Amino acid sequence: MSDAQTITTADIPRDGDGRLFSPKIVLGMILAGVFAFSAFVVLSTYAPDLQSGDNGQAHALSKSAVGYGGMVRLLRGLDEPVVVSRRDLSRDQPALIIFTPGPNVSRDAYIKAAQLSSRTLVVLPKWRGGLDPKHPGWVSDLKPIAPRDQTDLLKAIGTPKATTAIAKGAGPRRLVGAPGSLAEGMSVDTGPIRDLQSVSGPGLVPVLTDAQGRIVLARRMPTETYILADPDLINTMGLKDIRTARAGVGILRTLRDDGAVGRAYRQDAGRTIAFDVTLNGFARSRSVLKLAFEAPFVGATLCLVAAALLMGLHAAARFRAVRRGERALALGKDALIDNSAGLIRMAKREPALAPRYAELQRAAATKALGGARAGGSRLEGQALTDFLDRQGERFGAADSASNLDEETRMVRSLGDLMKVAAKWHQWRLEMTRERR
Repeated sequence: MSDAQTITTADIPRDGDGRLFSPKIVLGMILAGVFAFSAFVVLSTYAPDLQSGDNGQAHALSKSAVGYGGMVRLLRGLDEPVVVSRRDLSRDQPALIIFTPGPNVSRDAYIKAAQLSSRTLVVLPKWRGGLDPKHPGWVSDLKPIAPRDQTDLLKAIGTPKATTAIAKGAGPRRLVGAPGSLAEGMSVDTGPIRDLQSVSGPGLVPVLTDAQGRIVLARRMPTETYILADPDLINTMGLKDIRTARAGVGILRTLRDDGAVGRAYRQDAGRTIAFDVTLNGFARSRSVLKLAFEAPFVGATLCLVAAALLMGLHAAARFRAVRRGERALALGKDALIDNSAGLIRMAKREPALAPRYAELQRAAATKALGGARAGGSRLEGQALTDFLDRQGERFGAADSASNLDEETRMVRSLGDLMKVAAKWHQWRLEMTRERR
């Protein structure tokens, strides 16, 4: 018996004592679920805008050799106002907008993006290659795009009869401004540029040419659209040489500031240089969900979230005991009383209950006054009424039994019944001295 353990009643598990989850764990699971769902909705809404864009293609979000991310960083390092835009710039109107379309861009997409009053620079693509499997965002095996593959792009930007040409070989280049252009008198030396690409065609006026007279930068007359034939002047590949970097920055500044000629293109255009990436598939889309998370509708969204939280708290907290379900058909005296009252109500016989109610009140008052001791139990009819009137006068009752009997006989409606019943009840309280 010494080895036996004493088992108390407290050690015996009872029904309902064990809980599968504690309230704290349940609350934590609910909060985690709400947070996860909210984060999923927000991230799904802004997923396209959160893309880094560093996919190795030729645009301002790419840091590859053919991308223009290096030029964006260089301009910012020189304290030049520069932005990378994923939306329509018609409201901002920067001084210079740079488009870097691919060979397969459509005419409609270009027109939609370029319908602006700002000066625009279209940079033609030059290289075609694959992604480097060892370095995400890098490119490898670069080869020049054949001039015949540029035809669709030249049509899209409004120069259907223009052509491009590739000058084989690599070496430093000297570019000079064409007479009468905004680059007149300008002369820049670049680092080695491989396979220099040039453009020519009707409607194109030279702005910068090389030593052989090939057009590297042209203006599409009569618009303020400029075409840069060789992207190596401003892409990351060209920035590896300080001379090319200096030349590229000088070209962009010249286009923005109207060059040495000093013509006032737009006095209110500012100095911002914008790199557009909408033509490269990075346009910031509009949706109803975005409107819910942006001003001025974000206030309404926060109000809805607060209302949902209050509804959750209201549903989680119980303010009174659980109401148990009742039988559809009650049993016992309650059912008998309810059924009888229902039959009387259906027959509209409530006024006929006034005399019986008066008898109950008179009997209660007689019993409370002493019954046999006062002689009330042997009285009937008018004698009993006179006895109750005398007792009422002695107690100072506001009404008399005889007056109430007269009003009882005059009851014709449910309203009359309620008034007489209230008076009988008040009379009984005064006669019996009960607490009111």
